[in-house]
This record gives sequence, C-alpha cells and structure tokens, in this order.
Amino acid sequence: MTPEHAAHAEIVTRWAMALAMVVVGVAALAMPRCFAGVAGYFTRWAGQVPVGERERLDRVIAAREEVEGLSSAYGRGLGVVAILLAALEVFRSIPYVLPYALFCLAAAAIMLLAYLQFHRATQRRVAPLVRRSPFTALPPFVIAAMACSFGLSLGLATYPPVRYDALIVAASALLLAFIAWRVAVAPAILVGTDPQWEYAVDERVRIGRARSIANLTCAPTFALIVLTQPTLPQTYAVFGTVAVTLGSVAFVVSLAASLIPLRRQIRPA
Repeated sequence: MTPEHAAHAEIVTRWAMALAMVVVGVAALAMPRCFAGVAGYFTRWAGQVPVGERERLDRVIAAREEVEGLSSAYGRGLGVVAILLAALEVFRSIPYVLPYALFCLAAAAIMLLAYLQFHRATQRRVAPLVRRSPFTALPPFVIAAMACSFGLSLGLATYPPVRYDALIVAASALLLAFIAWRVAVAPAILVGTDPQWEYAVDERVRIGRARSIANLTCAPTFALIVLTQPTLPQTYAVFGTVAVTLGSVAFVVSLAASLIPLRRQIRPA
C-alpha cells in the first residue's frame, strides 16, 4: 500500500469509527436500559401470553427491575463517553484507533459497574438457589467465539501502529467475557411473590443477559479488524483476510445466540 493510499484509508477509517461511536452513543442515550434492563428480554414477539398471565408476568418483571435497581445512568454514561471519544477522531495527532479502543474499555468498565450492582442484588435473594449449568446460558460455541475474538485482538497487537490499541480492546474483551461467565453462573434472584413466573423470568434474563454480553465481547474485535484491515500493509494481507473471516463468524455466532432466546415463548415454571 502506497503512503497516499494508506493516508486515505486512515481518513476513511477515522470517519467510520467516529460515525460508529456516534450511532452507539445516540442509541445508548435514547435506550439507556437496552442492555442492563430486564424488560427488553420480554418483547411481545417472544410468544403469545394470555392476558391474565401477561399481567402476572408484567408484575414480576417490574419487581425484578426494582430488586436489581440498575440505573439508566449506566447507559447514558456510555452514550456521552461514546460521543466525546468520537470527537477525538478529528485530531490527526491522535492515533486513529485509540478513541475506539478507549470506548471499548469504557463500555467494559460500565458493564462491570452494572454487573457489580446486579451481583449485590443476588446476595439479597429470598428464595432457594436452583442448580443450573452455565453452559445453558453460554454454550461451547459461544465460548469459542469469545475466545476467538480475544485471540484475534492479540494477533492484531503484533502490528506495531495499533499494538496498544489492540491490547486495550483485548483487555476489554477479556473483562466482558469474565462478566458474561459470572452472569451465567449467578444465583437466582427470586422475590417470592410469584415463584412460578419468577423462576421463568430469572432463567430468561440469565441466558439473555449472558449471551448479550458475549456478543459485546465479540463485537469490538470484529469492528476493530474491519476498520483497520484497509490500513494493513501487504505483509499483513493474509492475517487481515483470515482475521476478518474469523471475526465475522465469531460475531455472527454470538449475535445469533443472543437473539434466539428472545424468540422463544416464555411459560411459568
């Protein structure tokens, strides 16, 4: 790649990264509870629920939201950080990947804060613990997708111009993978007012949340590879092609795994 082509590719990448972060930032501000909340895992198209049962389900979801106490401030904070970091892309003196890498780290940190509050809620549960396999929430192929994404981030770190940025993304992926696993093995949160629906809600939230975080683990690596691949020199051409392919597969697998549970009809236990 000639210096002129490399410079043009960097400019395009800067604008693409800035646009991506602005879109995420606006979405996070508009829907601050899209990941941390509970109600999002119970959309209307998840299956038909009789009117009487729907009222019971709505009450249990509201009680679960109250017990967890996850604030919309987490999502809004991520939105503000995303937009501020997107603005840094206009400064040519700042490495073009750094703002995106810092955004990934900020997203992982905010998710950790949300998880810690969720963890405190699990300590206040008043119903007996139900033994559950973590692999119900995180099947082996989802774990493999997260491991693949982490490995690709480390592989991209061998390219000096983006070494530290890729390491930041890898650290973010590792932190998110840890949170996904902890959610998958978390004890049940049961209030005790409607045990049948509470068991069903808890299982759906556990699976949906763990897989959503798994998808967030894979997404940053996928985006980083796609955005930096045009700037890679010829010596990294093979790595770039393989990384884009594997990163795409890992992202699509984790995305599909996060969406499938939402389509299943929910029934009281």
